[in-house]
Amino acid sequence: MLSLIISIIALGLIVTFHEFGHFIVARAFKVGVVEFSLGMGPRIASLVKGGTRYSIRAVPFGGSCLMLGEEMDESEAADAGGSGINYGAVTNGTLNKSDIYVSDENILVDGRLYGKDEQFVSKKAWQRFLIIAAGPVFNFILAFVFALIITLNYGYDRPVVMSAEPGMPAAEAGLSEGDTITGFRMMDEPGVSDTGRYFSVDTSRDIQLFMIVNERAIADGQDIAVRFKDASDGNTEKTSVMKAQYDEASGRYVIGISYNAGYGRAETIGEVLYFSLYDVRYCIRASVLSIKMIAEGSVNRADVMGPVRMVATMDETVETASGYGVVTAVMTLLNIMVLISGSLGAMNLLPLPALDGGRLVFIAIEIILRKPVPKNVEAMIHMAGMLLLLLLMVFILFNDVSLLIN
Repeated sequence: MLSLIISIIALGLIVTFHEFGHFIVARAFKVGVVEFSLGMGPRIASLVKGGTRYSIRAVPFGGSCLMLGEEMDESEAADAGGSGINYGAVTNGTLNKSDIYVSDENILVDGRLYGKDEQFVSKKAWQRFLIIAAGPVFNFILAFVFALIITLNYGYDRPVVMSAEPGMPAAEAGLSEGDTITGFRMMDEPGVSDTGRYFSVDTSRDIQLFMIVNERAIADGQDIAVRFKDASDGNTEKTSVMKAQYDEASGRYVIGISYNAGYGRAETIGEVLYFSLYDVRYCIRASVLSIKMIAEGSVNRADVMGPVRMVATMDETVETASGYGVVTAVMTLLNIMVLISGSLGAMNLLPLPALDGGRLVFIAIEIILRKPVPKNVEAMIHMAGMLLLLLLMVFILFNDVSLLIN
């Protein structure tokens, strides 16, 4: 039970830090923040301080940073008498019209007075861009901080070959114990002379990621080019080509190596910083490749994980790790939080309606054309995106619950 509570709090921290990014940059540009919420659903507790209501809501997933007039257009923002004000847009629907009063210079919301120049829509396009981008950026910052703690204490998982099974593709291609893998490439045509771009390998996780992402091509029999540092030849970088072999026992294609899955300490501060940043890059890379796999239809229901299964997985993993001591449990939790926080930041930057990335696209168009996209057009696109997002959330929730029950 304790690990479950910790997991819920950890997921809430990641979401809160995302919203805090929006909040802190909005306040830096003097945008009025009506409400900063942790969780979703009905408000169960709140307090007002510094012009902002800080709330805890019933469902411990998600959160929001409600900025004044976030969706208002310029004509609504400039309307002195209030006859053209879209009240739902002023508050994102959390307050009634009777809670709002608009005068020539001020807007009174829920008993709090804001200047009209504190509206989100009244700020310059580049300021709005930074406010929206701050949420995902803060997720990357949080992931980096946690990764830094892990790297300082444990180091990183070097992509070193522990053994190459005799008679298997890797051994036949010349890989052996002690070699360090540096890159992979799917070969459209056989031959080591191919100079195409390689899938870079910095840690053992990249080996697994490459095999998962290219599973279909591997199953179709495409050759794999492997770049590695040959330990028996003074770490000379070499390239070999091989074809993966199907393994009945595991039900997947393999090249016949076991590689280092443990962590070795970073030797310099430069390595510490590099591999801490690498962890953030890995999250972004894995997220982008996951979207590619979804688009290609290469995933099934069990591969899709929502917040319910995230918490369940975190709970199970942390509980198992706690058997090895408190430090191991904490580091395991931080490792999961790096992946979730970095992935959340990357997914939010996707240029899709209703996500931060979609909003950034419209602001970028405004900056380039020096003219905003008509708000009714933008609102319709975001509304359609929101409906699709809600449908996706319902599917993911149902999927999480059904898989956990089964």
